[in-house]
Amino acid sequence: MLVLAATLVSVTVLVTTSASAAVNDDFAALTTDGCGVANFIDYGPGAPGGGNNDDYVVIHDYCADGHGVMAYLEVDDSGYWFSQYNGNGLAGAPVVWDPFLWGNVKAGQKVELEVCLVDGATDLTGSRCGYASHRSADG
Repeated sequence: MLVLAATLVSVTVLVTTSASAAVNDDFAALTTDGCGVANFIDYGPGAPGGGNNDDYVVIHDYCADGHGVMAYLEVDDSGYWFSQYNGNGLAGAPVVWDPFLWGNVKAGQKVELEVCLVDGATDLTGSRCGYASHRSADG
């Protein structure tokens, strides 16, 4: 029974400590004018009311310029880009987006972000786009 209790304590410690990353893999992509920003968050508060979360993106619109902000994300040069729009404007809330529906980013995976100013969620042209990528140190 003592061995089982020690095993359960070890598993509990492993599970509770693995959610917060040992290495902070946060990074950001910014439009060329800084009006649009997509922040990759390795671990943080997540969406309001949702509790702490591992791996998500926060999309900000920092300018009252009449444009929305579109963030695009790709993992490991897969060729599959996911996108999310923030049309809330400067006065509105940032958009918290969790595109990792298949699970969390794993150690060694490359995450790529592109962020553009757009005129609505269906605008495919984008302007003032910025790009950033980061390879996760510990998932």
